[in-house]
Amino acid sequence: IAHDGDADRTRAVAADGTFLSGDATLALLAAEAADPGERVAVPVDTSLAVEDHLESRDVAVTRTPVGDVHVAAAAAEPDVAFGGEPSGAWIWPEATLCPDGPLAAVRLAAMAAVEPLASRLEALPSYPTRRANVEVDDRRATMAAVEKRVRERYDDVGTLDGVRVETADGWFLVRASGTQPLVRLTAEARDVDRAETLLAETRELVEKAR
Repeated sequence: IAHDGDADRTRAVAADGTFLSGDATLALLAAEAADPGERVAVPVDTSLAVEDHLESRDVAVTRTPVGDVHVAAAAAEPDVAFGGEPSGAWIWPEATLCPDGPLAAVRLAAMAAVEPLASRLEALPSYPTRRANVEVDDRRATMAAVEKRVRERYDDVGTLDGVRVETADGWFLVRASGTQPLVRLTAEARDVDRAETLLAETRELVEKAR
């Protein structure tokens, strides 16, 4: 188990040497924390695999803007049992609304004592994700143009944090960088070809909008 400098983030390696990705860790911790009928709070860029894994357990996913402060705000709602970000921030609202690295370490150790983490990983779906950056002159104008084009083409459009589109077999997200003159693209699907196609379609939208 490893923490960052102030120990509010936690990542882990299973006993067999397998590194637990942020999304995999989120799926495992959330499934352990939430009972059927409860909700889990995650940011908009969280893998579809997390949602699929939790929904198979009758646990709903509530998406938030990126940032643990937003996840914590959602975790404060009565029926939310857990909040987490793939970056390594894990929140158990019954204990604290702050990301708690030592508590995450204890929870992971307790889970591993019952069943090895590597074995738990085998039950998780894993989907291909593709990412890219596109340089733009005006991030705000580009994002406004992207949203307009996306709404003309797709039905399920979210603007909670950037522009996120759900398709029948995946999703894509366009978010403006907070510090650089570019927008970040993320696309995920249940197979590689579709993920790459989604990313290409997303890049085309942004190229025409910038």
